Amino acid sequence: MTSARQPRSLRNEIIVGAAIALGVAFPAVARADDAGPPSSDTVVVTGQRPGENPFTDPEAPYRAMRSANGLLTEDLLDTPKAVTVIPDALIDDLGASTFRDLFRAQPGVTLGTGEGGNAFGDRIFIRGFDARNDVYIDGVRDPGVGSREVFAVQQIEVLKGPSSAFGGRGSTGGAVSLISKQPGATNSGDIDITLGDDETRRVALDVNRVLSDDLAVRVNLMTHEGNTAGRDHVFNDRWGAALAVAYTPIEPLRIGFDYYHLATDYMPDWGLPYDVANNRPFNVDRNNFYGVLARDFGETFSDIYTGTVDYAFSDAISLHTVLRYGQSKNAYTASAPERPDATLRTVSANAKRRDAITESLTQQSHLTMRFSTGGVGHTLVAGYELAREETLNRQRAFTECAVLPCTGSAANPTLNLDNPDSTIPFGRATAVTARPVITVETAAIYLIDTIKLSPHWQALAGVRYDDYAADTTGITPARASESQYVNWHGGLVYKPGENSTLYLSYSSASNPPCEQLDAFAIDYGGCDQRIVALDPVSNRSVELGAKINLFGHFDVTAALFQLDRTGVPITVGTAIGLQDQRVKGIEFTGAGNITPSWSVFGGLTLIDPEITESAVASQIGGAFPNVSDTSFALTSRHQITDRLHLGATANYNSEKHGGTVIAGNTQVPGYWRYDLFGGFDLTDRIEVSFNVLNLTDEVYFDALYRSATPFSYIAPGRSALVTIDIDF
Repeated sequence: MTSARQPRSLRNEIIVGAAIALGVAFPAVARADDAGPPSSDTVVVTGQRPGENPFTDPEAPYRAMRSANGLLTEDLLDTPKAVTVIPDALIDDLGASTFRDLFRAQPGVTLGTGEGGNAFGDRIFIRGFDARNDVYIDGVRDPGVGSREVFAVQQIEVLKGPSSAFGGRGSTGGAVSLISKQPGATNSGDIDITLGDDETRRVALDVNRVLSDDLAVRVNLMTHEGNTAGRDHVFNDRWGAALAVAYTPIEPLRIGFDYYHLATDYMPDWGLPYDVANNRPFNVDRNNFYGVLARDFGETFSDIYTGTVDYAFSDAISLHTVLRYGQSKNAYTASAPERPDATLRTVSANAKRRDAITESLTQQSHLTMRFSTGGVGHTLVAGYELAREETLNRQRAFTECAVLPCTGSAANPTLNLDNPDSTIPFGRATAVTARPVITVETAAIYLIDTIKLSPHWQALAGVRYDDYAADTTGITPARASESQYVNWHGGLVYKPGENSTLYLSYSSASNPPCEQLDAFAIDYGGCDQRIVALDPVSNRSVELGAKINLFGHFDVTAALFQLDRTGVPITVGTAIGLQDQRVKGIEFTGAGNITPSWSVFGGLTLIDPEITESAVASQIGGAFPNVSDTSFALTSRHQITDRLHLGATANYNSEKHGGTVIAGNTQVPGYWRYDLFGGFDLTDRIEVSFNVLNLTDEVYFDALYRSATPFSYIAPGRSALVTIDIDF
């Protein structure tokens, strides 16, 4: 492990070379556009290569028409559930390269903090509830909190509301699934070279090759080096590779293999100290970094191997099975700017640490059957899931000092509040003192039936049964918990016309004890000995919604919902009490093309979170911490000419309060943020585009640490990016 940034590598040159090599490596295989004139059913739209995303509208790349999830068998317009899909065209236009950057601009989703009790990394809240362990890749849970990239992502799907009938435990407020890029039916190649004023240097390569009638491969490579705009010393370097292979030996059989790797080397940043006396972040230079460069570091990696088999027995019956093994690492020492002294103008750089390895093995299979009974059509999905997840968190004893050689007791340095010196010399000696391991095993079966009652009426009925067990080793006392629970999703759909849908749905979710693998504290859903015998937390939601397609290529949705959560364990002194929670809300979204040249994506979410019952009477009526009651985002893109497009994004989040299980008095203010983007096609194969992120250089905060000595996570400042996109 190193605390200093590594010298620039040759990864950029390697990937550029790989692009050239892959572009010429198959001279016998013609490019799609060299294969003669397109057929009569080929549609080519400026800004979207043919076949790039099979789930979106070819004439409106912001509009997703279908989910990649095999459990959602109908078009999104006819699905009785709020589902937001972020397609690759929008990801490109937003200039977002990480999971966290992307979700800054999504209504109804707010960013949370990594803290002392849970891991530093991707933490989001959906409809007011923590979803850090409700992230999936192609429908399979991706355990282990870390930092995710989007270089190999086709689209991101956000299921809103309790979703345990589709994904198992958790998903209280919803779930997120990253859909991987898969081999296509035509040859294509694309390389993006990005330069930024925050020293960003990024190269991303995407190559698809049809090697024969039955074999296709897709390769994605990425290298990224860059600082964080508006922050001293903060950087994030990473590289990734993804290989997807599709083999079709006979027409009804498809065999797939995917490998994904991502490695990051970064400087963790926990923002600015908080001025409790004035109830706001300290008014200091936004660039101030309160870490210790000789001590702090961040490293992650992820390796995921996936095999799939799809077999169509007939036009009406098909089987999908997947086997996945994944391993990820999340290791860091991060300085938290705590215990500020406004009189002495000092702050303590308190180290918070993690060194965790997460492994998972999952096997899923489901059979999809389409049939009729008495004139009623059915699309029935029946399946099972077997999964094992394990997290090892190596805990260390540290001897630290600001004077070398390092002797004496452990200590955290004190920095100047106004002018912190992060370059102070620092010694570090570590020894592993404990190796706690938490293991979760799941066996589940599920049935989901879409019932076509008539041209105007249909229903969805889904049920899933989970047998869940968690246990620990390497920690005293050892913990073990077993739960069996059933979850439902029911929906009734009325279609006044082909382009509109009204629906009423009921859904549930369960949070069993010890469901969060990155924590042991009760308030983070961790495996505390005092909760292992409790029943799972129960979540129930009712949602009334409407969906309509306008102008042929623009979808508008509205949803009114109430989510009730019962039996949430909280600490009451040294004992355990229970709490009930409720969120009422309304959500509006729109995605697609209003005119052939005008694309729009965005929405507005209003929620009212409330603690309805609690073992601590003073909490009743209180709101939730780390949640914005109002969130809005709108991206608008206009194709001015065949070659020129311009666009902008505006997003707003209301204030967020700190606190543990109830919103406290501490808060970070609401904010507006504006981004600009655009591009010009120099030729049919070369485009130059730009992004200006946080155009007004707004000082705003993603979240607030919950403790009595809080600190505030400052978001990046203004940055400008220029990208050259070359097709080959």
